[in-house]
Amino acid sequence: MRRYRSVFALLCVMFGALPVAAGEDAAETLVSTAVVGLRGGFDSSPTNSKGEKGSPTLTGFVSWNYLRGTVQDGYGLDLLLVDTQYDPRQLAASRQNMLTLKHAMGIGDKLTLQSSLAAENEQTWSRRRRSLAWRERLNLSLGAFRLFANAEARLSALNERNVFAYGDFLPQDENLATLGITPGIAWRQGDTEIGVSFMASRTRFTNGTDYLGLRRDNYRLQPNLFVSTALKGATFEASLSPLQIIFPDKEFENEKTLLYTAKIRVPYEWLTLDLSSGRTVEDTTLPFAVINLVTQHEGKLTARFNETNALSLSVRQKLEDYLGLDATTRTSSIGLDYARGLGGGMTATASAAWRRTKDTGLEAVPAFMVQLGLQKQLDFSEPGKGAKKGG
Repeated sequence: MRRYRSVFALLCVMFGALPVAAGEDAAETLVSTAVVGLRGGFDSSPTNSKGEKGSPTLTGFVSWNYLRGTVQDGYGLDLLLVDTQYDPRQLAASRQNMLTLKHAMGIGDKLTLQSSLAAENEQTWSRRRRSLAWRERLNLSLGAFRLFANAEARLSALNERNVFAYGDFLPQDENLATLGITPGIAWRQGDTEIGVSFMASRTRFTNGTDYLGLRRDNYRLQPNLFVSTALKGATFEASLSPLQIIFPDKEFENEKTLLYTAKIRVPYEWLTLDLSSGRTVEDTTLPFAVINLVTQHEGKLTARFNETNALSLSVRQKLEDYLGLDATTRTSSIGLDYARGLGGGMTATASAAWRRTKDTGLEAVPAFMVQLGLQKQLDFSEPGKGAKKGG
């Protein structure tokens, strides 16, 4: 065990943070949980294309969350592996892999430093994305106030199909390098927190120009107002962020838009209502567009009949607006999800969903998907285990 802990401590050194020095006696808490599952079913239109034949689907997934110590003074990792197989005569497999290494340490009584190194890999029929992000965060507690400052460096490789013209992937990925800082202040009283922050970043496309000879480098300025609160079991959080994107080479129009998030959860006896709405931005490689403005709304009602049976009804809508391209993708869906606990950490699931996808210039495509699944939760936690840190 000591050898494995030393190896993990060496990984923490790689992203700028050392565990607490050896020899300090403390009661450590180890939280380690994993979920392993398999889902199988049928999707009538995996790519949301007109006239497409349906395909059976088989999805395997693994998640693992590990934390030794606390989020203020400890280290850990988050791992997610998802692999979905389709009929290979129709569609290649899609994958989503994420690994985050985390470390936090106290610097005095009121100041903490949180570090993370995150790697992601996304491979679908229409999008290929790989990224590596290094983040540092300083938190200073001053009574009811909290000062914080974030710094991020990220490298990404992105490649997307032009679905509006039935296009293929680009001959080579577009490579992005992003540097950003975000200072801010927050005030907390009881379950209520209100704060403001300001993000400034620069994104540079390391290829120089894209495949059309255009320069996509940009600066982003984003003030942010956020609030969260809780009242009688209900929770609410929201944020407002005016975003300005500046293209110094003048080859794309500067953009100004309002980003936001809003989430509310209202439990009532055996029912829980979740409502959410948000607008974010994503990078894109589509022609004449650098930014994909994504607006999403979701409502979910969950009925928990007892400790082992739950049924959820979800309604979702998503709009993707490729700024500068005058092209959008609108997806609406409704779905039912049922989960039954089988004991021993085992859960059986069943789901059915209908969706409708409409791309600019193309016909709307309706589709449905049904799935059955089985998953197992594993808990390796050791609360209050006595140990020597860093040993």
